[in-house]
Amino acid sequence: MRCATMPEQWDYALDEFNAAFGISASCMFSIHEFEDNRADFTWSKFFRNKHHDGVEAFMQAGADADDRPAYENLFRLQPQQFYEEMVTFGVDTYDDLPPSKVRNLTEGWGFVMRTAAAVNATGPWIDTLLCQHRDQDEWQKLLRNRNAQIALPILANSLSLGRTIRALRSRFNAALAVLDALGLGVFLVDAKHSVIDLNKAAECILDAADGIRLSPKRQLLLSSPEAEQKLRTLVDGANGLLNGEVGQLETVMAVRKQSGRYDYLLSVQPLNDAEAELEVGLRCAFVTIIDPARHGSLSIEGLQALGQLTTSEADVVRLLVKGYRLSEVAERRDVSINTVKTQLKDIVQKLRCSTQSDVIRLAAATRIPMRDHPNG
Repeated sequence: MRCATMPEQWDYALDEFNAAFGISASCMFSIHEFEDNRADFTWSKFFRNKHHDGVEAFMQAGADADDRPAYENLFRLQPQQFYEEMVTFGVDTYDDLPPSKVRNLTEGWGFVMRTAAAVNATGPWIDTLLCQHRDQDEWQKLLRNRNAQIALPILANSLSLGRTIRALRSRFNAALAVLDALGLGVFLVDAKHSVIDLNKAAECILDAADGIRLSPKRQLLLSSPEAEQKLRTLVDGANGLLNGEVGQLETVMAVRKQSGRYDYLLSVQPLNDAEAELEVGLRCAFVTIIDPARHGSLSIEGLQALGQLTTSEADVVRLLVKGYRLSEVAERRDVSINTVKTQLKDIVQKLRCSTQSDVIRLAAATRIPMRDHPNG
């Protein structure tokens, strides 16, 4: 069983759970079904304040070996449901319970009954919630409480989401930092269209509140229902690629800003985890957003070298990547808009692009991040 180190906030989540359902103390542990090490625990306030260090060492030393039959039976029972100790051990009365070092320890602290629920019993991670009770009324109320049963699937989803986020962060933090430096906003979007992580550049895009925001369910809301539907389609398509379905490897769309400034350019790609290094069955899409109007986010040195652009053409591209429209480019360069259109046509041909949006994308892809570009 491989250690599943849970973040500190789960300790306090247990406190809230205990308070809501009248539980004296509880702990939660997760194991990985393909490994063979001791599991790590997260503890409610009672254990943290009075007995945490001793219990931690006690459990890690294998003191709960007597309870292994109860664990095994628990995972054969209906998951996400609380069971009293007699049921998990498969006996009829409390007096029939086999010896248990953990029970002996907790009885000395005034606990008279243990209940347990398999929060997630399907793997690859197996999560278990164990509760300690000081009297019969307490644990029987928990077993009858329908709200407690409703809370367990929510707990399971939160654990799964938190584990996915931690895995993604541990693997992609460096990559996301590079994208921050390039001024590219990245949202990691799961198969339910919820954002499970984002980088700092993406946070800046949300803070701008100019056509892209998050719903209370952490779904991306765009400037129009049509744009949101198209994004959902692209995310579904990216996730479909992970299952071997036919589709494009990368799809791009423009998202209009409410301010009327140059549109965001949004790209959706699948997160390829074919070796299941993060999570078995994980489906996730990279949603990358370029904001041409963000100061200093794009530069044209790479484009100029790539397309061997003239000075005039480079000036046009420089203004385009700053978010100016063709009429504004013409005004700033003191030329006619037809001149600018002709220059843009030549630029597109030299860079082997199809549209003005492709030029912006190529500027992001060829940006040289090793130095500041005050004029870029």
